[in-house]
Amino acid sequence: MQAISSMTGLDRKTVRKYLRAPEGTPVYGRRPRPPSRLDPYKSYLEERLGAGVWNARVLLRELGQQGYAGGYTILTDWLRPQREAARVAAVRRFETPPGEQAQVDWGHLGDLEIDGQVRKLWVLTFTLGYSRMMMAEAALDQKLGTLLRMHEEAFRQLGGVPREILYDRMRTVWQGTDERGEIVWNPVFLDFARYWGFTPRLCRPYRAQTKGKVESGVKYVRRNFLCGLLGREPGGLKDLNTQLRQWVWEVANQRVHGTTHQQVMARWDADQFALQPLDGRPPYPYADEELRKVARDAFVHWQGSRYSVPWIYAGQQVWVREQVGRVEVRYGAQRIADHPLARRKHLVVIEQQHHAGIPLGVRQERKTLVHLRETAPVVEVRPLAVYENVAAGGAR
Repeated sequence: MQAISSMTGLDRKTVRKYLRAPEGTPVYGRRPRPPSRLDPYKSYLEERLGAGVWNARVLLRELGQQGYAGGYTILTDWLRPQREAARVAAVRRFETPPGEQAQVDWGHLGDLEIDGQVRKLWVLTFTLGYSRMMMAEAALDQKLGTLLRMHEEAFRQLGGVPREILYDRMRTVWQGTDERGEIVWNPVFLDFARYWGFTPRLCRPYRAQTKGKVESGVKYVRRNFLCGLLGREPGGLKDLNTQLRQWVWEVANQRVHGTTHQQVMARWDADQFALQPLDGRPPYPYADEELRKVARDAFVHWQGSRYSVPWIYAGQQVWVREQVGRVEVRYGAQRIADHPLARRKHLVVIEQQHHAGIPLGVRQERKTLVHLRETAPVVEVRPLAVYENVAAGGAR
């Protein structure tokens, strides 16, 4: 009994009591957690997290509208483990059924020199989720018109349209989030998606089901295709894309994929039959145009060069668009100028007729001027009596 008392720190009388009546030994457990003010709202929070809204300030404002009287700290303490769990799940791969999903990525390939001017070279990869079948094409910009055209080329090459397409946060696809944390899509891109019948999705933070397979088609192009270009440098963008397409169909789409352990081409059969058919649908009617203001000298700026317009439109807002190697300028529904696209930046493309009869009046401005002459300081001459009176006053 003395040893038990020493080991437990209990009094010997207490030890004797429990030894005589073991059934009376108290069992201590964890105290029940007191209810939290957040408990009634957790089902709502889980629903909002599932919709991709993870901003604590936004969630706090929404809860306040439902009567939540708790504080910000309680909410962030609850969110912290949810975020950690989501980060772990976000890196897990998941497989999509045939025809269900594709993933689109932009990447930087390097530079291309055209007429002495260096332009950035980009590549877009379009990969089907089930088979990993790929389409890739290089371009000199990432504009919306380029993106839409490449989508339609991917639909044509791969044999149909997936039900959803997963994107990184590229600005041609989304414009940001609203005050509720919801995605604000580019309206033209959203109309394009409706036209072709697919649902766009973003790789949202903390959301495993929208992360896709986290595969980088761009990295594969760099490491495999670009390395094979050594010793046979393309003669330009068209030649590069010819070689890129050959590599895609003869190498990338023929390989045994490291995740599925099956040949990409073999799985493409299931993907192709499950895609939404094209049904001979014409290309989406899109013109890559922007609203510009005509300068006082009757020129508009487009892609780093200046193009003339009739001088009567100086100071007006006009629409400028590029189509098949030409630059078209419209005022309302009227086409007021049509120029060949400048070969490089910082060129002036002018049609002399546009500036014929332009007023060349000379502005008359009257300037207010002042004429100064530097002279010696003027000293006032006073009679001596003045100084005598001052001295006499000081003596008093």
